[in-house]
This record gives sequence, structure tokens and C-alpha cells, in this order.
Amino acid sequence: MLFSEKDIKKIWEHDFFKKVDRTSALTVFTEYGCSIESFEEGETILSPDSERRTVGLILAGSATVKTKDPTKNALLRFLREGDIFGVANLFTEDPFVSNICADKKCRVFLLPKEAVRALLLCDRAFLDRYLSFLCGRVCYLNKKIGYLTAGSAERRLALYLSSFESDEIVLDASLSSLSELLDVGRASLYRAFDRLSLDGYIRKDGRHITVLSKEAMLRAYQ
Repeated sequence: MLFSEKDIKKIWEHDFFKKVDRTSALTVFTEYGCSIESFEEGETILSPDSERRTVGLILAGSATVKTKDPTKNALLRFLREGDIFGVANLFTEDPFVSNICADKKCRVFLLPKEAVRALLLCDRAFLDRYLSFLCGRVCYLNKKIGYLTAGSAERRLALYLSSFESDEIVLDASLSSLSELLDVGRASLYRAFDRLSLDGYIRKDGRHITVLSKEAMLRAYQ
């Protein structure tokens, strides 16, 4: 397929592809049917019913990842421009574990399993980034298990806010979505924000959060 200059620039700038041999990578993209597809808001990108095995890179727009359980369609995380999905499940025989839907209109670079395998075999830089990504996902899931089983809404919120690298956080989720993500009621989440603010551990201005002391905040809400 043909890639626009804008699309290929975003691909090369991503950590997965920064150090790959670009000539070889473009050959793989072409030979193994890599594609760039557009999805409208609410449209399914991948689901447990999907037959194709593919890794996706969000080039523009956003998407949501939710559980496949029809009785509780819980929000797991948000995908924004530059985010990758589909890696962990790519080489298993099990169905895809989540429902990924376009949150807003988005464009996605899709790499079939065969393309990923070819890149892993021919490019050490891609192999290193793939392994690094998988390790990062394990760490992320451990953190998520931590704040979902943390107990109080204050503790869950404190763990969630401390999971960000920066002390300056701009929430990309509505409070309704965040309450779903943390599995607490919205009223409880509002009270948790108020408590963390009153106790002097955060400052909140709309969706902008400043964490004043991660260590003290985590000690306070054990």
C-alpha cells in the first residue's frame, strides 16, 4: 500500500520503529499487507470476535479498551495518538481479550501477525522494542491490579495519580470514565478528589492535577 508522508513520519517517530532499518521495514509493510484504516466514533477496531491477528498503532484520534464481559462492559484504558494495542495477544490461540472501539474518529496503522513476525526475525531493534513494550505492559497491569484492589476510593485515586511519571497530570478521561476505570462510584470519586486536595497532596484545576508529594500521599492512604 501507499503511505502518506505524514503517516510514515508518525510511524518512524514511534519508539517501535525509531531504530529499525527503514528500507527493510517498508518492504515488510508492503509484502505482508500492512494497512492504514479509518474508524468512525463507536466503530469496533478489534474484539474477541475478530478473526484477524494484528498489532495497531493509533496515528490520529482516540479509542477505548473495554472488557469483553457483556454483563459488565468495564473501561480498562484509553488509547491516544501513538498508543499501541494487540501486542500481548498476537501469538496466542486465544481470542482477543478486549473490545477496542473508536472513541473519536481515528486512523490506525495495522500490522498483521505475519508482518510482526518478519520484523522480529529480521530487525534486532524492533525485537528489543517489542520485548520492552511487553515488559511495560506487565508493569502497567500490576499497577492496575494494585489500584483496583486498593480498598478506599482515596487509596485507588492516590495509586492511579502516582502511576504517572510526571507530577503535572492532565486527565484525558471524564470523571464518569475515571470512576468506571477505578471501579468506584462517581460521588465517591468526587469526595476522594476533595479529600486529597484538602489534605494537601494534590491541587486540582478542572482536569489539570498537580501532585505535590507522591510518597506522602501514598503513605497517607494505606
